[in-house]
Amino acid sequence: MKLIEENIFLKTISLQQTSPVAKYLVVFCHGYGADGKDLINIGNYWQRFLPDFYFTSPNAPNICSVNPGGFEWFDLMSQDQKKINFELENSIHKLTEFINAKLKALVLDCSKLFLVGFSQGTMMSLHYSLTNTNTIGGVVGYSGKIYDPILLEKNIKSKPPIFLMHGDDDNIVPLEEMMEAKNFLIKNKINLKTKIFKGCGHSIPTQGLSLGLEFININKK
Repeated sequence: MKLIEENIFLKTISLQQTSPVAKYLVVFCHGYGADGKDLINIGNYWQRFLPDFYFTSPNAPNICSVNPGGFEWFDLMSQDQKKINFELENSIHKLTEFINAKLKALVLDCSKLFLVGFSQGTMMSLHYSLTNTNTIGGVVGYSGKIYDPILLEKNIKSKPPIFLMHGDDDNIVPLEEMMEAKNFLIKNKINLKTKIFKGCGHSIPTQGLSLGLEFININKK
């Protein structure tokens, strides 16, 4: 069952808990022009195997510049780098407030938090997790990349385990950009796992869902 929640920081869609007490939190970060509903069905699938997890999927804070029916974490169409960086940091701030409020409500610490991102949501998940003072449980990133590695490298504060997955036929975020992220993370001594799907475009294949579930199960503490 899906629940729409009004949060003072971000509007989110969540799944009803299947256990009396949630021991972990999964936050989905959707891609450019989408919304929280786009990824919550992953939670529907995973919840059968992770019954003591709380799944929530917030909308990004900004109306998408090219799709007013969806949302964006920052404007990928803008040519103004200062504007993009401002929106990125503002979205990170709002996402942080949202996550902190949810962790507090569930009486959990950051080690029990997993971020799962797709495309621009992966960019957000990587930036949040690496610049957060406290190390989270892990990041599962699909079809994404690191946005502004120079900015990110200056602000790394923690090194959670990360799993990046990508299709080799992705014409939205080319595979080369995931490989650049891989090199960046290895250079900065991040615990990294990667998977490339042959013949897969800008999407999440069924195998990717199974591997993401396995990664979270292995890294939960």
